[in-house]
Amino acid sequence: MATGQPTATGATGQEETATSAAAQEGRVAGTTGQRMSPGQGSATGAAGPGPTAGAAGPGMASATAWHRGAEAVAAAGPGRSAMTPAAAALAALGGTGAREWPRPRSCRMITIANQKGGVGKTTSAVNLAACLALHGARVLVVDLDPQGNASTALAVEHRAGTASVYNVLVDDQPLASIVQAVADIPGLYCAPATIDLAGAEIELVPLVAREARLSRAFADYDASSLDYILIDCPPSLGLLTVNALVAVAEVLIPIQCEYYALEGLEQLLRTIDLVKSHLNPTLYVSTILLTMYDGRTRLASQVAEEVREHFGEVVLSTVIPRSVRVSEAPSYGQSVMTYDPGSSGAQAYLEAAREVADRAAELGQTG
Repeated sequence: MATGQPTATGATGQEETATSAAAQEGRVAGTTGQRMSPGQGSATGAAGPGPTAGAAGPGMASATAWHRGAEAVAAAGPGRSAMTPAAAALAALGGTGAREWPRPRSCRMITIANQKGGVGKTTSAVNLAACLALHGARVLVVDLDPQGNASTALAVEHRAGTASVYNVLVDDQPLASIVQAVADIPGLYCAPATIDLAGAEIELVPLVAREARLSRAFADYDASSLDYILIDCPPSLGLLTVNALVAVAEVLIPIQCEYYALEGLEQLLRTIDLVKSHLNPTLYVSTILLTMYDGRTRLASQVAEEVREHFGEVVLSTVIPRSVRVSEAPSYGQSVMTYDPGSSGAQAYLEAAREVADRAAELGQTG
């Protein structure tokens, strides 16, 4: 390859391994001798839609996203501007942005909860929100976890001292004053969490109507321009999670396809019933999402089958597989949709988000 000739890479829809991920770090991007920086990939040049890239011709714009795709570059002639991460992601997803998904008649407020840690709550909140926003919806992610992982994945400022959900819950600060736009994806917003939120469980105890602090904040917030509000809960059933359950109508439960995940589910459902009986009669479990599915194990299939038998149509038909790319994306301040839209994890979240959007139409919630 001659000096100065760009390399062409393509996103694949197959499962990746950690070894192949490490190998990507050493590839040359742009020109010979220029190393790839974190979050940057080489230019691609497929002319047609879909995740497969071909060789770029003269003056042909890039039509796919690639690994480390935050800084997507168009392999185009002079005067052409670089593709945005959102545009590159949509191109790699097969040009699905040409048709907007059904949009709800009014803002759907969904709490994503499971007191068991490591089941994919934050990952699901971030990637479902990114998919919905990429397809025309306006989405707000409320980070209610003191760890602030959703804020990290969306590259939103959440250092100590930043105005956050803590100030909304404890200091009665307006929710609108803390909402930040997500840079890479138009129509996506985030209400960040800081480490201060860790003390909110204690500070909320003496306050009046402590379980309804978030609900009151939403009542004072103009959500008329939003289609979805997704609340990412901490891995507990404390006051923060109870606030999230009181503030919404729908609950989405991510369930890891392992035995331990089923043990804690009964306690979560009991808490939801208590909140429904005493604090929020409109609350119901609208969606269950199976995550971290490993098709090589019999246990994953058994757990998925048992969940479907018990909950029926509430369970999404799409399952989220284990994916290295999904795990890597937050370290680059991205959702997997912009980090590697051709990966199996991104494709699965795309289909899961489509189901969430289509279910609103089935329930008559769309205009």
